[in-house]
Amino acid sequence: MLLAAAALIALVLTVTLPPRPKIFQVLNDIAHAPVLGAFAFIVLRLMRLWRPAYRIGGYGIAFVTAVVVGALIEVVQSFIGRDSSWMDLKTDTLGAACVLGVAAAFDRTLWPTATRAPGRTAVAALAAVCALWALLPLGQAGVAYLDRATAFPVLAHFSTPRDLYFFSGRTTRLSLEPLPAPWRHLGDASSVRIEFLKNLAWPGLSDDEPEADWRGFSTLLVDVTNPAQTSLDLAVRVHDKAHNQRHTDRFNRAFDIAPLTRTVLRIPLADIAAGPVGRPLDLARVAGVVVFKRKPATADNQHFYLSKIWLE
Repeated sequence: MLLAAAALIALVLTVTLPPRPKIFQVLNDIAHAPVLGAFAFIVLRLMRLWRPAYRIGGYGIAFVTAVVVGALIEVVQSFIGRDSSWMDLKTDTLGAACVLGVAAAFDRTLWPTATRAPGRTAVAALAAVCALWALLPLGQAGVAYLDRATAFPVLAHFSTPRDLYFFSGRTTRLSLEPLPAPWRHLGDASSVRIEFLKNLAWPGLSDDEPEADWRGFSTLLVDVTNPAQTSLDLAVRVHDKAHNQRHTDRFNRAFDIAPLTRTVLRIPLADIAAGPVGRPLDLARVAGVVVFKRKPATADNQHFYLSKIWLE
């Protein structure tokens, strides 16, 4: 059992899935729950071998030990090039509580005959709540992937915070807001307001995991609004899964958006396919779309709006 406990800790510290697709990141995170749950159960069994008289106390020691070990794992990860996270520690705690709760619900030594049924039910319910809480990110990911597939060929619309699931802001502040009245159309949903952070390079919005297969379409469209009284220097970038992170190995196009203007940028997919130097961009394996300001913002509160990104 000691070897099994050590193997579980080593598993968390050494094994990780790649960060893309995003579901792998979610699985990396929620994997802490069953691993630390199993660790807590091993500690409980060891306590029963060492001190059989410890009943409820054994559960408490097992739970605290698992949480402390989870915290130490997060500290160690920060020194070995892995991210440490309070969210991971929360998942560790939920996993330990869930497994120990299930064990307690079926532990006949804890429940006198007269009170066994209600006690077991309460503990089992608590374990179920912890399990559902730990699995919540997986459910959110499933809904986000379903929404993405259902909306296609719309790549981005911004009705609710859930619509930002696959998006990240590059040196920006993101918020969902209705377009200001001069540019709002009847039936418009919210838009994402992209506020630049002063003097930081390439601020914008990145779709980190769009629907990958763009074959059968001819045009990428981007609905953008510039509410400022000066022109907005934007760029649109598209890359595929084979992208080597070089500027010449993707599609890039610059646009100057006139002041106080809402416009739809139209980019032929044939141009996107011809973007990389020396090879075609694979329209069956598109991996990212970025809309960003080409130059750093020189003042606070500079921003623009994106309402929709889609294919025709």
